Amino acid sequence: MQTDYPLFKARLVMGSPTELRTKTHDNLEEVNENKHHWFMGFAVPKGPEWDALWSAMYNNAAADPECTVALCGQTGFNWKTDDCDAPENPQNLGKESYPTGHMLIKFSRYKQMGPPELYDGNYQQIINPNAIKRGDYFHISASTKFNGAKTVKTNAGMYQNINALMFAGEGVAIISENAFDAKTAFAGVQGATVQGGQSAPAQTTPPAQTTPPAQATPPAQATPTPAHDLVQPGGNVTLPTIDVPVIAPVEESFNVQGKVYTKSQLLAMPGWTEAHLVGLTKA
Repeated sequence: MQTDYPLFKARLVMGSPTELRTKTHDNLEEVNENKHHWFMGFAVPKGPEWDALWSAMYNNAAADPECTVALCGQTGFNWKTDDCDAPENPQNLGKESYPTGHMLIKFSRYKQMGPPELYDGNYQQIINPNAIKRGDYFHISASTKFNGAKTVKTNAGMYQNINALMFAGEGVAIISENAFDAKTAFAGVQGATVQGGQSAPAQTTPPAQTTPPAQATPPAQATPTPAHDLVQPGGNVTLPTIDVPVIAPVEESFNVQGKVYTKSQLLAMPGWTEAHLVGLTKA
């Protein structure tokens, strides 16, 4: 029994709708391709919009005869949601991916279902993965369903399925919280200034200059004698005529989500500019 969520707007704070995950939870290569999936976490403001989502998922679980209130009411039932302000998880407080005053809902979509459809505000598909980023806002079409597990020990909970996304607006980019933070690592240390794009080198005593060796005079080169059959009477040389074929330039092509497009085809699509081609894989 599946329940469709009402259309809602949220901020992408985890994962990506364009990056297929092929690793296990411990970062090993997942050999079972059926487990390859797209993962996305969205932050929804607490209030009426979140209340509508919570009501839809709770009512689905409670009304499912294989689940009922007896199971979904137990501690450990996996709703695939997080309270970003939960004091019992202090490691998440203040993280960009757990914004204050929001609930987090996590969606997965497996490879056999194909990637989630992604649209811009003109209902045109977005095929350039660099056109969006973690931190942007989206309108979301999604649904939920009980996963059929019998106990919380066997991960009883909800499937959170995503169908399609529509870009709703730019947000501040969220960089991976595991990324290196230079300000924290080098706090209190005064570094060297940067000149011309490179760090200024330490001042050292220049090495003594040596006198370069005198250049030898190159030997005189003999003038080659043309072949007899190229010499006309009077000493003029006849050079053979060579036809050089004209090669038409080949237009650049790019691989976008498994399909090959020429540069002119991409630029003809609504909203595409030269900037969107940066970072695409050339075919």
